[in-house]
Amino acid sequence: MNGYGFRHVARMERIKLRSVRSTWWLAIASVVSMAAAGVGVGLGYRSHTPVATAAQILNNSLGGAILAQLLLGALGVLMVTGEYGSGMIRSTFAAVPRRRSVLAAKVAVCGGAALTVGLIASFAGYLGGQLAIRGTAIPAASLGDPPILRAVVLTGVYLGATALIGVGIGAIVRHSGAAIGTLFGLMFVPMIVAGLFGESGIAVGRFVPLLMLLNSIAVTSPIPGLFAGWISVLLMCGYAAVVIVCGGVLLRWRDA
Repeated sequence: MNGYGFRHVARMERIKLRSVRSTWWLAIASVVSMAAAGVGVGLGYRSHTPVATAAQILNNSLGGAILAQLLLGALGVLMVTGEYGSGMIRSTFAAVPRRRSVLAAKVAVCGGAALTVGLIASFAGYLGGQLAIRGTAIPAASLGDPPILRAVVLTGVYLGATALIGVGIGAIVRHSGAAIGTLFGLMFVPMIVAGLFGESGIAVGRFVPLLMLLNSIAVTSPIPGLFAGWISVLLMCGYAAVVIVCGGVLLRWRDA
């Protein structure tokens, strides 16, 4: 690799990621959207009749992940397509001819950053909801309760996996607008299609990312017929791996 080891390549990718302004905006927007959703849910339930349960507050407080997943997914896309748009990718490949090493470094750096932001955002959503219901009869959701902690943590991991899917799509499509559009389509269109089949669509819906998020991952108890939260998260990681591998294959054979 022209003398460049993986650590050096990863260090280069970290510098690039930190130096791009959109990285910070997308990360901040992800956390803010989750926190705002949590606060909004809590305020909405303060005068709700009958009194909401701790599970209801938590499940709805984590609903901001619908937007956060798109923001972090876009971050993953731009991790790759930003270089294609600026033409910097040619310099990167000139310095590191082994293109799959470049992609692997992007995956490692983006994955670590997105997982961190995803967990912070998830806990922000949880805290926002809990702070908004203070002083009411609504029972608090304690992180000492395993189902509560599991939902919060798995939501953060889901968000990190979405960013990795974005990296893979970026490597495949290479154009920012088209790649982000593809990401949005993959998140929402399958859910709409599954919804057309009503209850019979659950057999397919349990494999759909957004349905997994809302009904299996970011909830204390998955809806009957869906996978357990940790299985759904593993599926998301599997989707990310498939897309990244496809991106790596195309990256090797196509011109920069």
